[in-house]
Amino acid sequence: MQDLAAIMAFVRVVEANTFAAAARGLGMSASGVSRAVSRLETQLGVRLLARTTRSLSLTEEGRAFYDRCQRILADLNEATESVGAAREHPQGRLRVASTMAIGRAALLPHLPEFNRLYPDIRLELSMSDQPLDMVEEGIDCALRIGQMADSSLIAKRIGQLRMITCASPDYLRKHGYPRDLSSLREHDCIGYVKPIRGVIPWYFETEHGREEVDVAPALSLNDAESVMQAGIMGLGIIQTTDYVAASALARGELVPLFPAMIAAGPPLWIVYPQRRHVSARVQVFIDWICQLFDRCAGTCTEMARFNHMVQSASMPALALRKVG
Repeated sequence: MQDLAAIMAFVRVVEANTFAAAARGLGMSASGVSRAVSRLETQLGVRLLARTTRSLSLTEEGRAFYDRCQRILADLNEATESVGAAREHPQGRLRVASTMAIGRAALLPHLPEFNRLYPDIRLELSMSDQPLDMVEEGIDCALRIGQMADSSLIAKRIGQLRMITCASPDYLRKHGYPRDLSSLREHDCIGYVKPIRGVIPWYFETEHGREEVDVAPALSLNDAESVMQAGIMGLGIIQTTDYVAASALARGELVPLFPAMIAAGPPLWIVYPQRRHVSARVQVFIDWICQLFDRCAGTCTEMARFNHMVQSASMPALALRKVG
């Protein structure tokens, strides 16, 4: 194994571009830094730096070695950060990715809490429904929905979405309350469409098991948030996930339908690249998001109250006209 102190000295010399500046940053003498770099070159058997009386430059071997050393020292810094005082006071930039719907509905409303807990973490939230290469994009962790197929990522399941069918009070006053699943054909339905797959079927948990219903939507949209907004505007009946619809249902902008037939939706995951050491800021975010979704599935949160409301609802408290 090479001399770690010498490697650190070499990296600092390259970054500072002088032995003197590197020495000040390392708390060493300039001659001590120079000897450390020379010792490293002797150990490797190559010249890393081309020295003149006025300048320093990397040799071809030095450039390749520097690039590798940067990554090694970054990993070492993360390992150091993950223990001790850094664990209690995580800081730095944290890049998190999420789907648009989950980011807006489940994550954004709770970010003030995360900011209060970890004021020194600079969170950058990227919301997109397009798949991202986490390593290439420099994403630390991401919220993902559905089955996980990427074995290069560590995935931790944090929740189970549920499929909620609902409509606005205005729509139900005008068109009535659907009496059963077959009567959905008599209503305006708003579909969620995905590329290649087309309109996503609706799912219900009936006494005979899970039932799939292919709706013929009067309107189809490719964004879950837009589907919910269209439902709020009274354009038709929608089916979306509990986390997306929760706030609108709590405000009375949407009314739950078929509460006894709520079906399980796709699982929700927090994923992050495989590393031997996870930085403190990534670890505290993972812990926080897991606790957040645990609370949302419990009995003492807004989401739990929403779940109770949906399960106990049998008919909206509205003067509705039955269809048929």
